[in-house]
Amino acid sequence: MGEAGSAIRVLHVDDDRQYAETTAAFLKRERVAFDIEIATSARKGLRLLETAAVDCIVSDYEMPGQNGIDFLESVREDYPDLPFILYTGRGSEAVASDAISAGVTDYLQKAPDTSHYALLSNRIVNAVKQYRSQRALEASKDRLSLFIDQSPLGFVEYNQDFEIVRVNETLTEIFGYTETELLGETWETFVSSESYDDVDAVTSALSEASGGYHSVNENVRKDGERIVVEWHNRLVTDDSGDVVTIFSHCQDVTERIEHEQNLAQLRDFFAEAEELGALGAWEYDESGMSTWTAGTRRIHEVDDDFDPTVEDGLSFYHPEDRETVSDAVDAALNDGDPYDLEVRLITARGNHRWVRTRGKRVEGAEKPTVRGFIQDITEQKERERRLRVQNERLDSFASVVSHDLQGPLTVAQGHLELAQQDVANDHLDSIDAAHERMQTLIDDILTLAREGREATTTEPVNLRTAATACWETMETESAALETDTDSVVLADLGRLQRLFSNLFRNCVAHGSESSPSQVQQDSMEHGQMGQPGQSGEAVENGGGVTVTLGDIDDASGFYVADDGPGIPEDERNTVFEAGYSTASEGTGFGLAIVADIAAVHGWDVSVTDSESGGARFEITGVDKEM
Repeated sequence: MGEAGSAIRVLHVDDDRQYAETTAAFLKRERVAFDIEIATSARKGLRLLETAAVDCIVSDYEMPGQNGIDFLESVREDYPDLPFILYTGRGSEAVASDAISAGVTDYLQKAPDTSHYALLSNRIVNAVKQYRSQRALEASKDRLSLFIDQSPLGFVEYNQDFEIVRVNETLTEIFGYTETELLGETWETFVSSESYDDVDAVTSALSEASGGYHSVNENVRKDGERIVVEWHNRLVTDDSGDVVTIFSHCQDVTERIEHEQNLAQLRDFFAEAEELGALGAWEYDESGMSTWTAGTRRIHEVDDDFDPTVEDGLSFYHPEDRETVSDAVDAALNDGDPYDLEVRLITARGNHRWVRTRGKRVEGAEKPTVRGFIQDITEQKERERRLRVQNERLDSFASVVSHDLQGPLTVAQGHLELAQQDVANDHLDSIDAAHERMQTLIDDILTLAREGREATTTEPVNLRTAATACWETMETESAALETDTDSVVLADLGRLQRLFSNLFRNCVAHGSESSPSQVQQDSMEHGQMGQPGQSGEAVENGGGVTVTLGDIDDASGFYVADDGPGIPEDERNTVFEAGYSTASEGTGFGLAIVADIAAVHGWDVSVTDSESGGARFEITGVDKEM
């Protein structure tokens, strides 16, 4: 009906128009803000109320038709709170009583002098002020109620004893209770016992009118499900400090908390992975801004708050590699070309490092952005360097063996054959055996040098097929091979068959030995498989031994076992060392070659007892096809 400070619209109902107009003139003299409409009957006054906005009604009592009380009762049917002042020339306790019963706002008797107009003016102003304030308060309450009812947050209101007096629908959905089930209850209804102490602290502080509090605690739904709820609590007081109400807003943050915990775990995981892998991540955009992770800063040996531009980041690379990296970053930014480089880096502390840096453009970014990883590969590069030196030395050594030793030995063998044609002498046979021994050593040394290189090609190989083919080329007397596997492994076929050949010959050669103290070493594995005339063709004491090939159940690998005397536990760490042998005819290189073949495949080899007490060689870390 109007705001405070604006014009006050008054409807004056009096059957004496002249008196009504006089009253209007005096009221406007008192306050210019009065806007007065006159009606000469209650019926006309009701019609005006239907079409005009009115802040206050001033009505005479004695009027034809409806009197002032009848008019008041009609007004109250549609306007229960509209200010209504009964302004009458007839004063009596009966009239005043009836007016009060009908809901009159004020009662004022007309007077013969003009002084009472000032009093009427004040009564009107005060009534309208109170009316407008009440309307504003009710409107505010309506808006608040609408906000509470439609809020996506749960709402609960308590009295001073922290008993629930109001909840909204969102809160009932969060906790699974109906409004009826919650009214009159306390917060203990949905707070878990483990959170009582925390909630007690909040309610105690609120009871002392200490203000609002924010808390996150575990709550329990009606169905028993435990959830994490975030609360915002507030105590409202009036001007005198008395508590008006206590209310709380809340929301179920279980998923958010779990998400935050998962993110924290992921951050910890990636931070640990970066540190363990000497790895870091980075991001550059076309504006030159960059972001480095902690791992990237560690590699560059800079402080935690260091965030370089693209140019600053490029400045760490070796001058000879800087342009290469710069061109790769530009191509990734502008053309979307990914890159993978191994380049040199000079850290903030002046240390020279080798790094692998990879980057690609981020699709869908607001502006061209490159994101990638950097890894410290200094140790890898050093290992590669040492391997190159080692291979060069092996090549040189193999050259000496194959040329400088093989030549003189061939000459000696030729002269021995000529001497044996002319002279029959047991000493010449001993020389012949020594020559064969030397030839075996040369063959094994060359094999060891050749097998100790990285495997160049691998392919799917059926273990049963490869082992059976190898066994059939060997002189095994009465020994038997049992295969209990259908596995297919990724391997270099030739080297895998060399591994089987050396293990099988070792098992056959020592499978029938009666003394377990003698270390099983291959004395017959030398030379090329299945080529008669080569050393190792004959097999000692092979009778009756059974060799088994099978899968290792609890690991990715396979085993070769025999039912012979086995290998003493205190000697198992040395059997794979080159040159170690207790057999009179062994060179000590057979199992060393097995270890090298396994190593170049990335496998591990070990020896233990078989089920029958013999030797069991286990090869693990093998890639198998399912």
